[in-house]
Amino acid sequence: MALVLPASVTVLTPATSANLGPGFDSLGLALQLYNRFEVVEHGDDPLHPLITIKGALGDGLSTGPDNLFFRSFALLFERLEIPLPSVRIFMTINVPPGCGLGSSATAVVGGLVAANELIRPQNLSLPTEDLLELAVEAEAGNHPDNVAPALLGGLVATTNLDGKIHAIKTPFPDALKAVVFTPSFPMDTVAGRKLLPASYLKADVTFNTGRVALLLTALQMGRYEVIGEAMQDRLHQPYRQVLFPAMPEIIQAAIAAGAYGASLSGGGSSLIALADSHLNEVLQAMQETARAANIEGTGRILRADQNGARVLKTSRGRVRKEVSARYGDQYYWSPARQGGGRGK
Repeated sequence: MALVLPASVTVLTPATSANLGPGFDSLGLALQLYNRFEVVEHGDDPLHPLITIKGALGDGLSTGPDNLFFRSFALLFERLEIPLPSVRIFMTINVPPGCGLGSSATAVVGGLVAANELIRPQNLSLPTEDLLELAVEAEAGNHPDNVAPALLGGLVATTNLDGKIHAIKTPFPDALKAVVFTPSFPMDTVAGRKLLPASYLKADVTFNTGRVALLLTALQMGRYEVIGEAMQDRLHQPYRQVLFPAMPEIIQAAIAAGAYGASLSGGGSSLIALADSHLNEVLQAMQETARAANIEGTGRILRADQNGARVLKTSRGRVRKEVSARYGDQYYWSPARQGGGRGK
């Protein structure tokens, strides 16, 4: 069946922070830091896209058919048994790869959302829950904790029930900001997982389940003073600390400077602290403590993204100005706008 496709589609996909301490492989938060993907129908070889990557952070990414965005894009056409179009892809990379901020998830979700938008005029597009299933399949390790918030936005809790992924999204409090420190070195997720034990003590599992419950309740009820205890973990951070020995000191420095709590972001190397005031002080404390351990890095102060991946434009529509104007070109919240909260 020949398809009449829109000539192009542009998708914006948010960074994510998985786990938030105790929510190992089950919690994820979308952040206002974005990778942008534009797909243009072009050429006559569907299996060999032309890929252009913008931004120094994307220097190590593949521009061949093994590119994760393209593989995810092609997956939807394959599953629906629709001919794959020949395309040119433009990728603007703002999420650092390999640093625990869901860069791979942006590619997986971005590719699926772009493909889904291209087939929408033929009434062939899939519902969000089906896209999530494909995203988990395409994500390395098949974990939903990054792809779910990248697709849905907000704070997302996920689980696998009889082989089907269930995801529940809840809005993240606007009062809280994510202070993110990203060391100059990446952390290999596969290597980090190999450090984890095959089984856990009952006390450690109980420790984490109680703190997941406490964290979710504290966020919903505005009891931010217990977030520090709620973000404690015994299932993955103590083992991954082998790859990042300075992690506990940087986390404690963030809390001492005014953050409610902090943790490793995903599999690292980024660290995320939650705060509603003293944002610059928290970031400075994290950077100075890291520097004392001979670790350089970059810092960002981000709002939660409540919307998830979104289509900015297609050739048959116009730019959604309310989105593009809100996020602009920087794709993250300016720390100069902080206000309110603890310590004022």
